[in-house]
Amino acid sequence: MTSSRHGPNVGESVIAAYLLADSRLPSGAYSHSAGLEPAVIAGLQVDGVYPYLISRLQTVGRMETVAAVLAHRRARELGTVTGEHDGGAPGFAALEAALDARTPSAAQREASRRLGRGMLRLAATLKPGDPAVAALKREAPRPHRPVALGVAAHALGVGEAALARLCCYDDAQSVVAAALKLLPIDPMSATAWILDAEPQINAVAGDALHANGLDDLPALSAPLMEHWAEDHTERTRRLFVA
Repeated sequence: MTSSRHGPNVGESVIAAYLLADSRLPSGAYSHSAGLEPAVIAGLQVDGVYPYLISRLQTVGRMETVAAVLAHRRARELGTVTGEHDGGAPGFAALEAALDARTPSAAQREASRRLGRGMLRLAATLKPGDPAVAALKREAPRPHRPVALGVAAHALGVGEAALARLCCYDDAQSVVAAALKLLPIDPMSATAWILDAEPQINAVAGDALHANGLDDLPALSAPLMEHWAEDHTERTRRLFVA
């Protein structure tokens, strides 16, 4: 494939990338708040939303973006003629185990798997014959969100670089969409937050493309987010499951 400075590589699907960023998907912003709701319950105010967005991007976002890229590469390997070519990308089961080890909060692991299951269902519906989708269903029927996103992106023709930006953007827009439901925020200001975060989104996405294997999967801690996520599971009155 050839690259263009002004667009995606030949053969990549721009529309599919837009589809995977749609908040109406089973894994979209209508189903979860990217941890913002428990943060708001704990006292986070309007002026804390953008710093929260950036903090997630630099911790959870970095880890998930690398995981999505590695899953995409494994999916590409499984799509070769033999289906068994080993180009160095970790298997799905190994990637899932690595994500579990880097996600100490059981509530966060469960939320990620719930979102991943919805994304895998979407991929299986749209591309039922895709070998990587079938392999992920066998190896991890309830995959983490970034693993399912990477496989779905490959199945739908979304390239690696577009996937990395998509993974970051999807998390950021989930935070902003939830903020509009939870706090008195001007939608124009919320839109500006996404644009303000673009340089950091691009930087995190670019860094993820240099990952070579599980040793490059970040293990970054976000203790308050983990604590808030655990507390959220005990609440009976909430808008979002996570």
